Amino acid sequence: MFYLLAAVNGVIGALSRLVNAALGTYVGSLESSWINHVVGTAVAGGFLLLGWRTGVLQGGLAWYYWIGGCLGVGVVAASNYAVPRIGAVLLGMILLAVQLCTGAALDAIGALGGTPIPLTWTRGVGLLLLMAGALLVLTERGGRPKP
Repeated sequence: MFYLLAAVNGVIGALSRLVNAALGTYVGSLESSWINHVVGTAVAGGFLLLGWRTGVLQGGLAWYYWIGGCLGVGVVAASNYAVPRIGAVLLGMILLAVQLCTGAALDAIGALGGTPIPLTWTRGVGLLLLMAGALLVLTERGGRPKP
């Protein structure tokens, strides 16, 4: 089930980047990020009002649990700016490669209370292959963004 959820999330993520980038060409990158988050807040709020819950809202959370939204605004705004210039595939490759390398490092130290997952040689080789794939996509494109 979780593998299917991850695959569906990958499709939705790619579509979301394209839709948000297209919107960004009309209203601006930061503005389209704002629209994305306002609509997302409304949808999540609607689900909560309908009684769909996945946890319990509680007080006393550490400060770093609250920065996800700020990070999300930056990710969406940067993607909205980059996709029209370098394309969805290259952005996705770079984003995924760096995201997975960062995730592997955070997993290795058990960040935010997670159980540490060691960076084995097979995981390292997989990450290197992913980085090589991103480099191939960049090389094929000529490595030059649109103005």
